[in-house]
Amino acid sequence: MADSESIKKMLRSVLQSSKSGVSISSLQSEYRTLCGEAIPLKKLGFSKLEDYLRSIPSVVRLDYRMGEVSTETAHIAELVARQKNSKKCGPSKVINCKMRFKASNPYMLNVTPRSSLRQPSLAVASNWPTTSALYLYDVSLVQRRITQLLEKYCSGMWMSKLPEVYSQMFKQKLHPQVLIDIEKWTHICQVEKPPSSNRADRLIYPPLPKPPTVSVKSTSSPTASPINSSTAIVPISSCPSKPGQLATPLNPPPVPKTRVAFSPSMNSAPSPPLKSSAVTASAEVRQKIKELLSKYSGGLWAHALPKLFMDTYKMPFPEHVLDNLFQLLDICTVEYPLPHDKNRAILYNTSRADMESTDGQDNQQCSGHTLPSGLEVLSPVVPPCLVVPSEQYPSVLVTEAKSSNAVTIRYVGVNYSHLHEAMEDVMASFYSQSSMQHPLSNPTVGQLVAVRGEDGDDLARAQVIEIMDSNKVKVYYMDYGLSVETSGTNLLHLHQDFLSLPFQATNVRLAGLEAFSSHPSVLSSLDTLAVGKILLMETLKSCEQNEVPVAVLYDTSEEEDLNINSTCLKALQDKTMNNPLTVNVTYKDVSVTNVCADGIMYCQLPSRGNTRLKKLLEQTEVYFISQMTSDYLVARPFSGKFCLARYKGQWARVEITSMHDNRVMEIVFFDFGVPATVEVTDLREIPPLFLKDFTLIPPQAIKCRLAELTVPEGDWSQEAVLWLKEATLGSEDCKMKIVKLDEHKGDKLVYMYLFIGVDSQELHKSINHQLDRSKLLHKFSSGGTGNTHNTNKYSGKPQVRYISLSSSFFQLGQNMDVFVPVACHPGYFVLQPWQDLHKLVVLMGEMMLYYNQTGKTNTVTQIQKREVYAAKIDKNWHRVQVKAILANGLVSVYELDHGKHELVRSTLIRPLIEEFRQLPFQAIAAQLAGVAQQQWSEEASMLFRNHVEKRALVAQVESVHQMSEVKGELWACRLTVYLVDTTMEDRDLWIHSIMTDINGELSSAA
Repeated sequence: MADSESIKKMLRSVLQSSKSGVSISSLQSEYRTLCGEAIPLKKLGFSKLEDYLRSIPSVVRLDYRMGEVSTETAHIAELVARQKNSKKCGPSKVINCKMRFKASNPYMLNVTPRSSLRQPSLAVASNWPTTSALYLYDVSLVQRRITQLLEKYCSGMWMSKLPEVYSQMFKQKLHPQVLIDIEKWTHICQVEKPPSSNRADRLIYPPLPKPPTVSVKSTSSPTASPINSSTAIVPISSCPSKPGQLATPLNPPPVPKTRVAFSPSMNSAPSPPLKSSAVTASAEVRQKIKELLSKYSGGLWAHALPKLFMDTYKMPFPEHVLDNLFQLLDICTVEYPLPHDKNRAILYNTSRADMESTDGQDNQQCSGHTLPSGLEVLSPVVPPCLVVPSEQYPSVLVTEAKSSNAVTIRYVGVNYSHLHEAMEDVMASFYSQSSMQHPLSNPTVGQLVAVRGEDGDDLARAQVIEIMDSNKVKVYYMDYGLSVETSGTNLLHLHQDFLSLPFQATNVRLAGLEAFSSHPSVLSSLDTLAVGKILLMETLKSCEQNEVPVAVLYDTSEEEDLNINSTCLKALQDKTMNNPLTVNVTYKDVSVTNVCADGIMYCQLPSRGNTRLKKLLEQTEVYFISQMTSDYLVARPFSGKFCLARYKGQWARVEITSMHDNRVMEIVFFDFGVPATVEVTDLREIPPLFLKDFTLIPPQAIKCRLAELTVPEGDWSQEAVLWLKEATLGSEDCKMKIVKLDEHKGDKLVYMYLFIGVDSQELHKSINHQLDRSKLLHKFSSGGTGNTHNTNKYSGKPQVRYISLSSSFFQLGQNMDVFVPVACHPGYFVLQPWQDLHKLVVLMGEMMLYYNQTGKTNTVTQIQKREVYAAKIDKNWHRVQVKAILANGLVSVYELDHGKHELVRSTLIRPLIEEFRQLPFQAIAAQLAGVAQQQWSEEASMLFRNHVEKRALVAQVESVHQMSEVKGELWACRLTVYLVDTTMEDRDLWIHSIMTDINGELSSAA
């Protein structure tokens, strides 16, 4: 049975690697990929895979609704369930741990950008293609030329511009291998990445002068200024004439931590020398700008500064600063993410604290904060700190919640629970030896021990937290996050070899609940919704010294994602403050606040909560006017956060519903039922003085539907929605009669008759009957399928230009960092250049702000085949090309930046304005080099997707197919590339090698 147990362990490893489960049809291939052979069903006594899976319920659970096989860490869940249920009546049970996968935000990439991904090593000769002659170039000649180039650009330049400038100066292309080797030429140049910038590009400078060998007594030196850590670097045609004018710290380090670059747009000419006659910003203004930037780690649009400055400090912003941003280079990085638009700049804070914080994030290290046990470890050897997973939503098991500021979790996954299980297997084998079974004598509080389970088989690491009477000891399981009482005879000496793995249990703090961390309603909600369950967790802030990580928990086991943080906050609301809803009762003074595209209406009724809310908002307005501080700017937005924003000129409560990035997000004014897209600078924290009162008041907007209407499925016609808005919004004499109460997506839904401006309640006078008589509900929206007779060619009107990445952008043998958003099989996948992804994120945020504005969502667009438009897909706006126009109001489109084919409603398509056409389309079609192109099997295609899709890789260009070879589509070229996974510490993984091996195995098996 030893073979059977090893198969179970390997099967568990396969299942744990996929949070969303593995389909039965692909389980064998996944197992074969990991183990090199299929599951030996006949050897195990089974003829069908499903029968075998049914026989091992401790490892596998079948879910027929999704057609997938999933796993749960049964022994962990049992421990937690036993701990949880020991406080309640009834037998213990295993908590259902099945979670639906929560897709990471594609615009907040779930990979950590570095200066550059580790490039493939030239030493691995067996993996390299035979085109080694491409890497031969005159090293000394290139080094001399780069030295000459940097003498001209002595203040530095972006690495991405080096090939272009090199080619212009020396009339010869720069070999792509130089961009890899140049980082090793420290005597020629220095390559760095600005830590406060979101771009993946790097900066290249002349070599720094050697630090002085004697101590410097003076507090400042003109010659030292250009190399200190707060010096601003401006890429101009000649060195600044007065570098000493830039700020110099009192104690500059001998080697700078980073440099800050003022980066013009990619195609712009070098900036002229700075004029000393420019009006400078006062020290007070500079300090206030620095304070504002410290609140927004994701950067701040320069055009937002004047309004934000006025709102925060009640003083006008000196407009000349925006015309001379170089004045701020010693306190911030200035970047122009939108090509050809020098008026749109993003400012990034560059304080020393931010640099150190960024360095900590890059290393992904977590300093040891207080252990969940609450005690210090009394041991000469302490395990390393637990490293936070790199994915955006890791799976965690919540084991205990003493308060919302001390929620104990453990990560679930291959690098966590899998390694821990392997360690405990070794512990069981080690302590099974008779020489190691002697109980520990005289244990002390805080001591680390090995604890034998009550059945005598299981062993776990623990800490003694209390010595009790009758040879009883209370211990805290350091890997499970729970405490138990056990006999002193079960305590064994913990060998130091078992301290190499970090303790798996750790504490997190739930964002947004800090002021109510120990409230009984919050603790009760946590116990019901979180403790004992496997959830998904989003960490908002990387660990810092002695600080507990801040997180948001999500339960995705149901159809709708449940935000645990916001649900706990809503549990504090006093429902009695709202007007009770009763069937067959008519309510007066109703205010209709919004009408949605699907006919849902939001209404406000007179209530105690509404009266109290208006008074609080008036007090808040007065309070903000009296304050001149940046304390109430929202520095850390997150999904589910409650805060304030302006609605029709007045402050109103909002909840953040989704994040595009740290600058752009979607919110809902939940007292009005109105969604909006805003910048983070539009949000304000609720002052602590009013926080409790604001939290107690429930949302004032009631979700309603007009009763007894025959409506089509999906959205109403635009004409019907517009008619209803004009008839109801802003009406003063409005009454509603409730005929039914229902549920809709977790909220109460009211079916009603609505009466406006009439005294009687005769149904034929209701808005319901008026709308029904208008026949607008059954009118198909004219939302823009255009002239379908002209669908095979472009229309005769002049075409607006667009930009694609041309073949000259790529060079043979070039190694480039890429992201793979879509992978079908080795013969077709899509690449995105890594260095420009931050520009795409900024562009999509700007598109959201533009197209989501009121008045820009109800326009009719004439749609033509093969034209380029903006389309709303999954709440985000994308640049698309129309591929086909269908008769049912749907349009087939191709996402030009992500390489996906989608079907969207014609009503969700808008003209793509010129401003959003400047950035080249980012999706690049490619095929894998080093393999014979063929009809790929489903097994091979799935293996390929698992290795490359939604991953950051290195692509080596093997060949470039020109536009004429790809049938004149918008993408200007198609690449043949080698893909390399460089995330492993010991070696580079070449994808074509894996595909060659698996293809050979599948061929021999056939």
